[in-house]
Amino acid sequence: MKHRMVFSLLCGILIALPGMAFAADTTLGMELWSRWTMSSGISAADSSSSVIKNNSLALERGYLDLKTKFSEQTSARFTVDMFSTDAHKDGAGLKLKYAFMDFGDIIPIPDAKLSVGLQKVYFGTIYDWDYTLIGKAPSDEYKLANSADYGISVNGYLPSGFGEYALGVYNGEGYKNFGSNLKDNTNMEFLANLRLTPITGLTLGGSFMTNSVEREKALATDLPVSGYQTQILIDALARVAYGPAVFTVEYLSKDVEYPNVNDGSKDYTASGISIIPVLNLRHYIEHDVQLVGRYDRWDETDNASNKHLLQAITGGINYNLMHNDSYSPALQLQLNATHKSYDADESAASYDHKLKDSLTVMAQLKWRFSSKL
Repeated sequence: MKHRMVFSLLCGILIALPGMAFAADTTLGMELWSRWTMSSGISAADSSSSVIKNNSLALERGYLDLKTKFSEQTSARFTVDMFSTDAHKDGAGLKLKYAFMDFGDIIPIPDAKLSVGLQKVYFGTIYDWDYTLIGKAPSDEYKLANSADYGISVNGYLPSGFGEYALGVYNGEGYKNFGSNLKDNTNMEFLANLRLTPITGLTLGGSFMTNSVEREKALATDLPVSGYQTQILIDALARVAYGPAVFTVEYLSKDVEYPNVNDGSKDYTASGISIIPVLNLRHYIEHDVQLVGRYDRWDETDNASNKHLLQAITGGINYNLMHNDSYSPALQLQLNATHKSYDADESAASYDHKLKDSLTVMAQLKWRFSSKL
């Protein structure tokens, strides 16, 4: 069944290509990430020394992207993601990433557009995360937001280049869930995002989102569901770009309540901070090389079911071997090393003896291309 679904999807793309070529402007693109990952840590059998837990090569991402511009005010995007996975016996998977249309002439606001379909979630840095670091955006890493979801949004730019904004309504379950998978949560996710650029090189931003998990009452019995939860999610961003350096600080907060648990014992608040410096060396050497770093601190010690305090430190280097017409990397070699450690005194017993501490080294060759049809 899964093979037929994949085959049907690819056939649909091929059938659609000739028709889309008659549009004003259609671009076919692809982006692939070939990654080597080695991670090590303490094993439960022997806590006296570190062992290698994973050492593998994989196609981490394989995006096939179609962008069509029907007119100056109307455009569409369709993206599928092909990747290595153990979930299927053939060792590969395929999923929808984007499938939306932008309408620029419906809303009577200058530089605003209406987006409908499977689209980006405009929360924190997740919607413009460019993977200068191999790892995920903080709001994705700590499960505050999905990178894409089915929804409707209004987004645009403020006058005089002063910033950008977005208002959105989404399923709230992410791009991997649809239809019957949403029957246990009929509440929508609501989002507001604002970014300001008061002066050149300085960006300040904030995102606010409400979401829920599971149903308030069971369909079969109409009784309260103990796992039903409501969430208030906040992200604050500050970014400074000066010369070859970019410095980003992101603060995240997650407030979770279980309305059907009367004593409030399951309610919790989690918060964290992510600091990311990037230094571009192309002004000093002959090659386009970036030094990258990241420090994360995520505090979920208020969560009785998964109490932990994490610190993660990442260092890495990017070598951009080729560029496209907009000088974005078209062929990039990346090397990252990340050390994660959990505070034993502030974390649950499952984190004792550094059992979940890890050192992960990743090397990635990433390339992308696009062409007008």
